[in-house]
Amino acid sequence: MSWITIYTEQVESFPTPKYARSYTLQITSEGLTVQFQPRRWVKQNTNRIKESFVRRIDRSISFRLLLSLLLAYCAVFTVREIEVHFASSYTCDNHDTIGCLFSEFLSVITVENIEGFSILVVANLYLLESRDRKQKKHYEAWQVVDRAAAAKVPTSYARIKALQDLNEDGVSLYSLDLPKADLRNINLRGADLRECTLPGVIFKNANLENANLENSNLTAADLSEANLTNANLKGVNFKLANLSGANLSGANLSKANLSKATLADAELSGVNLFEANLAGTSLTNANLGQANLKGARLRETHREGANFKGANLKGATMPDGSIHH
Repeated sequence: MSWITIYTEQVESFPTPKYARSYTLQITSEGLTVQFQPRRWVKQNTNRIKESFVRRIDRSISFRLLLSLLLAYCAVFTVREIEVHFASSYTCDNHDTIGCLFSEFLSVITVENIEGFSILVVANLYLLESRDRKQKKHYEAWQVVDRAAAAKVPTSYARIKALQDLNEDGVSLYSLDLPKADLRNINLRGADLRECTLPGVIFKNANLENANLENSNLTAADLSEANLTNANLKGVNFKLANLSGANLSGANLSKANLSKATLADAELSGVNLFEANLAGTSLTNANLGQANLKGARLRETHREGANFKGANLKGATMPDGSIHH
């Protein structure tokens, strides 16, 4: 029995090898068909050309210089042609088109154009080298962070500025290791802080809105009055952490460890606390309206003045050890 016959009753689609990803082979009851996807082909080749061009700019100084000269020449040539057009002082001999174009090409390279041409070349080089400058800036920022960590300096304004600059440039802070660092008032909105080691860190009044701290260690950290709205805090270890007065509305705290943490006066409306550990946690005067506490552990939790209106407590372990139904 042939391989085709084995699969005659079902349809399977799979991509072809690396250099033919724009095609899709389909084995059906009617036989083997090949589909060509032009949009996918154009997108793949455009991205490949773009990546190759960017790599050439990054690695070759001579290529950057040549490109700068070309761009500068095009700019000067365009300006000159516009001036000639409006002045209506130029006519080209139709019998000698090649010679006409060549003279036009050379006419741009004149003494009066040298200064403007040079300025344009330098400006183009500056723009083309922006990636190099940004990479150097990132390297220096990481050096500031690493030096402060190596010296075990708890408070460093330079480190805070470096981390903010890296985040603003879209650099991932994945697996950052800064135990007991003082990062109060830092702005790391939308930062990638997954699997970071941050025990005892001070994030007081910090802006961590939309940040991703999944599976990070913030044991005994101070996040009082911090902004954590819509943050991804799945699996984060907040044991003994201080989150009093923090805004965690809309945050994902599923399977997070908040045992013996302080969440007094915290804003937790609409938060996802699915199967979170809240044993011994202080929720005094906290707002948990519409929160999802399904399967959460609330044993020995302090709930004086807390608002649970509209919260989902199905399957949660209550303070007295009973299971909520």
